[in-house]
Amino acid sequence: MRYGRLAIWFSDIPVPSDSRSGQYLTALADSMEAGLDHQWLTGEPRWRKLPDDSSQQVTERSELNPPESWLSTTAQEGGKGWARQHLRPIAPSILMPLAWSPLFLLLSAIPLILPDRLPIDDQSVAALFFTLTWLLILIPLYLVRSAQPMSDGTLLSLPFDWATFAGASAIFALHILLSPIFGWVSYALFWVVWFRSFRQIEKILQIPAARWLLPIDQSAWKSSSQLSSEWQVISERWTTGSIARSGCEYGHLVIAGASRGSNRFLALALLDSAGFVHDPFSEGPVRKALVTNLLSQPPVADFGLEWPERLLVGDTQSDDTTSTAGI
Repeated sequence: MRYGRLAIWFSDIPVPSDSRSGQYLTALADSMEAGLDHQWLTGEPRWRKLPDDSSQQVTERSELNPPESWLSTTAQEGGKGWARQHLRPIAPSILMPLAWSPLFLLLSAIPLILPDRLPIDDQSVAALFFTLTWLLILIPLYLVRSAQPMSDGTLLSLPFDWATFAGASAIFALHILLSPIFGWVSYALFWVVWFRSFRQIEKILQIPAARWLLPIDQSAWKSSSQLSSEWQVISERWTTGSIARSGCEYGHLVIAGASRGSNRFLALALLDSAGFVHDPFSEGPVRKALVTNLLSQPPVADFGLEWPERLLVGDTQSDDTTSTAGI
């Protein structure tokens, strides 16, 4: 009887008809996106543990401005010019599981050092802990990179010491055929893999995750006539994918299309060899090399359009919306 009443209650909930459901969901998504327009450049406050209603723009210590030859602006100033868009910081999502991974690598050896102490097979427990070690490294890296706009790369391009890992795996197979000592040699090499991978990940976390945006009229865009010869054109017309790229010592610079509502932008970012997106104007040797060569002048001479007021900090927005990401 109770379930019958529950079914009747659910049947009274209004549900959009099939003919209107698509329009309803589209309108809802647009409304949610518009509610966070003023955070699109600065990033969501919760990323930096600020109050949800905060309009404060947090500047990373390593963030620098483009050269004077660039026309740049901020989310507070508006007007024309390139503006930095802060992306979600990648360190918290990577470092927490990374910190747990060596514990499981250590635990994977204990059932083999102290055999027959567990109610289940020692080899199965060791294999489980060993697998968790690398999943805690690779899965967060892959998911975080995939969530970044303009990111690129495959599983094998992640910051992981694949070469040593393959060698250690091959040596581990020899302990079955030759001698158990090869198993411990491979175990030592797997620790080498962990430390080398950690060093690679550490380098990625040193450069902030951000890109630079310029509002444009996409209908007038033509890559070959508006980009200098240093850029390899991928798409002649504006698109939300990659438009052009240029190789450098630290990976490659990418120009891509981005959109927010009805507005269209050029997006510029540095992609490292692992495919992670970085701010090209950050303190360190990366910026010095780029500003001296590729980025001494802006990639396009056009100053672009005025920044839409709704994307600037201080624009009044409704408080009852939830988070959503721009393209």
